[in-house]
Amino acid sequence: MFVVIEQRLQDPPRFLMLPADEAAILGLPILMGLLGRMLIVGLLVALLTWAAWKRLKGEGGLEMLLAATYWYTPQAFGLFAPFPDSAPETWEA
Repeated sequence: MFVVIEQRLQDPPRFLMLPADEAAILGLPILMGLLGRMLIVGLLVALLTWAAWKRLKGEGGLEMLLAATYWYTPQAFGLFAPFPDSAPETWEA
């Protein structure tokens, strides 16, 4: 009986040799360009957003982006509503 043990469990899911987030950022504008019969515009938008995403992601990774959204967005947006408020400087028990 063969048992396959994955060697790299931390790798992100991939689609066409790209990480899933980058593939979505490239694919959605291209798809919208195809649907709107403006393929060149879709390709340009896809390349610009992909380059911006790679730059943002490369400086600190997705963890840095999530930490920045937690610290700099108000709690009222609801994305991080289950987490405690980031505004208090000291916590009292």
